Amino acid sequence: MPYQSATALEIDSKMREDFRKRLKEYGVSAEATDPVLAVLFRTFAQQLEALYSDTGRIRLSLLDELIAGLGIEMRKARPAQTVVRLSGAAGPLLVDAGTTLRGQTQTGARFSFSTDAAVTISGAQVCFGATYEDGAMRVLAGVEMPERFNAARPSLEPVKVNLGPNPAVFLAIDASPEHVSGHSFYFDLSPDARPIQDALAQETWCLSGPQGEFSARGILRPKLANAGLRKLTWLIPDKTAAAEDEVQDKTPLLPAGFYAGKVFIMPVVPQDRRLICKVPRGLDAPLGRIFGREAPALFGADRVWIKITLPRGLPPLHTGIGGVSMHAITASNVECFNQTIVFEKHGTAIPISREGGTDWQLVSPLSVISENDTPYLGEMEPSVDPNVGRYAIRNGRIELTPARRPDGHSQSLANVRVWVSSGEAANQVGPGQVTSIDLKGSSGNLRVLNPTAAAGGTSSEQFASAQERFCAALLSRDRVVTRADLYAVVKSFDRRIRNASIQSAVERVGGALRRVERVTLQLNSDDFNDPEVEAARMREELHATLASRFLHDVDLSLRVEWQES
Repeated sequence: MPYQSATALEIDSKMREDFRKRLKEYGVSAEATDPVLAVLFRTFAQQLEALYSDTGRIRLSLLDELIAGLGIEMRKARPAQTVVRLSGAAGPLLVDAGTTLRGQTQTGARFSFSTDAAVTISGAQVCFGATYEDGAMRVLAGVEMPERFNAARPSLEPVKVNLGPNPAVFLAIDASPEHVSGHSFYFDLSPDARPIQDALAQETWCLSGPQGEFSARGILRPKLANAGLRKLTWLIPDKTAAAEDEVQDKTPLLPAGFYAGKVFIMPVVPQDRRLICKVPRGLDAPLGRIFGREAPALFGADRVWIKITLPRGLPPLHTGIGGVSMHAITASNVECFNQTIVFEKHGTAIPISREGGTDWQLVSPLSVISENDTPYLGEMEPSVDPNVGRYAIRNGRIELTPARRPDGHSQSLANVRVWVSSGEAANQVGPGQVTSIDLKGSSGNLRVLNPTAAAGGTSSEQFASAQERFCAALLSRDRVVTRADLYAVVKSFDRRIRNASIQSAVERVGGALRRVERVTLQLNSDDFNDPEVEAARMREELHATLASRFLHDVDLSLRVEWQES
């Protein structure tokens, strides 16, 4: 009998039948059931029914404890995510991470969204965009070009040009004197352009130098940030900009949202890297054929030029990329729940999710602080302090073990801060329904455009998917043991590694023999803007990654071998 459908009546009937069968085995015939046994059977059946009906919750609780013990991401809701474009700022305006946006559905339901990262808004705009693939360049039709560019009636037909074997996207930006520091770019991609989206999330960007060259000084690489955003970082770090670029996000570290990999944020651009030029090398001829005799006038001013090199074998770029726009940022449906818990009044088990009886869904705990401003630790976190407070999240409640004072008595209160969301309910917010923004101070004439619907919100992770994550974490290995492990890690490190050869050897170091793994990376110079500098950086980073995962007393040697296309 499956426990999911067992009722007290069915359980009672089955126990009576089993009892009679067992009596018959001993030669006892019982046509009537003793009234005392009947009451006992009914009572026991009701208790079993309650247990069976609670089995799902018990399974989830046990899985939550296992996940917490292994330090795996907890089972939680995912907030809905949308994209907003901000315009109308006269000068550079910083919109902080966690800035609140307001939305309202057609039914009148109101929802709040928080920006996932800080972004700078200014008068800068993408004035021209083009794609290059299969030996031809064409205008990126979705770019909102200025009127004078449109008045030149640019040709939408492909123009033949040889810019190398790899496809690329070129963007020309009319920027303010502050260049594009902290500015963002949103790529509107078609539903079947997933390979392009994956490539954009990994491939390098490069600013053109004053002579139209694309060199290592202008190379940027995307790095995964909050909620699936990509923050661009310099290939060659800039020490003066590093301190300025360390902005503490006020939003939680959310998992990748529905629009992950479509918004990119520039880093701080120091004065010596504010690269501009009129036209990059090799683009004069195709721009002349696209814009005709108007090209010299249109491209006679210095602009910021960006080249995004992509791998071969992608779907057509001119149909996959619907447009590129600036001053866009993703926003997630999250809010901060902040409450001071007085244990004598509220107890030590506080509901923080709809599963526990609230009107919202738990996204992530932020902090639990004791009355003397010391943080509570997770139930499984090690600590030498016997007085530290502990917390655990079970069944939609946060269970607190109060911190103790030096005299051994329990503290009387704690402050709990968690991120909560409306879950799947926020998916009702359609395009254009996020309309206002709450800025500190005066926002001027800042306007909010909402080109996308909110999507991706879930109210809770189901048992099956959490169990799958748990099993994957148990089966995965972060260490490199066999040659197959080493080859897999090397190949997956960067798509520009065409192949790798591995040789094991023994070398004498300091009078002793040591095992060494010699890895040769096979690269193609066409995949790089500045092959020597980029390859050297790749080798350093790969060596550091492998060294942290290698077995003890095994040395590693990396070298590069260049291949032809």
